[in-house]
Amino acid sequence: MKKWVGLGLSCLLLTGCWDERQLKDKNIIFGVGIDAPSKGEVTLTYTIPQPGNESQPAFTKQVVSATGRTVRESANKIDHKVGASTEIGKVRVVLLSKESVQQDIYPLLDSFYRNAKSPLNAKIIITEGEAESFFRNELKGEPLYSVYYTSLIKSSEDLTLVPKTNIQLFASPLLDEGEDAMAPLIKFNKEEKVAEVTGTALFHNKHMVEKLSVAETTVLLLMKDEKGKEAFLTFPVEKEESITIGVEKMKRKMNVHVPKDGPVTVDLSYQLSYRVTDYPPDHLEDKKMVKKVNKKLSDQIEQSMEKTMDKIKEANSDVLGIGRKVNAKDPDRFKQLKWGTAYPEVNVKIHVKAELIESGITF
Repeated sequence: MKKWVGLGLSCLLLTGCWDERQLKDKNIIFGVGIDAPSKGEVTLTYTIPQPGNESQPAFTKQVVSATGRTVRESANKIDHKVGASTEIGKVRVVLLSKESVQQDIYPLLDSFYRNAKSPLNAKIIITEGEAESFFRNELKGEPLYSVYYTSLIKSSEDLTLVPKTNIQLFASPLLDEGEDAMAPLIKFNKEEKVAEVTGTALFHNKHMVEKLSVAETTVLLLMKDEKGKEAFLTFPVEKEESITIGVEKMKRKMNVHVPKDGPVTVDLSYQLSYRVTDYPPDHLEDKKMVKKVNKKLSDQIEQSMEKTMDKIKEANSDVLGIGRKVNAKDPDRFKQLKWGTAYPEVNVKIHVKAELIESGITF
């Protein structure tokens, strides 16, 4: 008898699935596009996939758009079109047009941060041209838009061509007074039916202020000590000859000096070891030649970093997070400085030492 009483009490204590979601009754969204050409007008685009099987791979079944005053209102209008409610928990990529992020980007992302079901690991990408068109243009050899754009960005992250970011990672620098956000930038090549990474969008005060090229982005990411799996740099070294190197290891030291009066000073020093991947003149078995190339590359990388630093300072985009360091070191001085005004006046000194560790196989 006691056994049955205990069993009955146990059943009463079982919680069950109170928040169950039947995904078979919903339209799963893999890709989102947002276009907001003016305040109070948001065009939202969803891509709805058709699940695959052994005989046929998954493909984009439907691309649906709607315009409303907010992202949420636009989403509700899409629900009215597709015949079933949509589920954003599986979204892999969020595209926002460059035109849309010239103004405050946060209202376009607010609904993602408020929704507990939001996919915080979804990639954020800025598009040159309407975001909607990136889901309607024909893609060569790829049936799923979301898979294509996600793979494009992940491979670019591995090559240190774009910064690693997603909905979650983007929020911290976007809302931080001492650091600014950045996101990958792409365009669509209609002739070849492919998308191309064109660089990085820099932000300040929650809106885009500048664009870096792919080469400048690689330099910036090395400055931030955020190298991907590989990083390649190409520089002229003598006459008409250039050298391409692969960065193997990198050590960064960042010292921030906050005086009671005057501008903040930052000392950035880098020790970089590299391998040669392309250098027709060769002669790298000669120690004198190696020393000469090391010096030349050290100077070239240092100059590239200085140019990139000047560009982000001119854009007033503190993507290096110098303001965070200043705030941590002297919070009172940070408040006094009014960082948005003080940052462009920061004095940054850069020193680079490059060392060859591998020259490859030569004949």
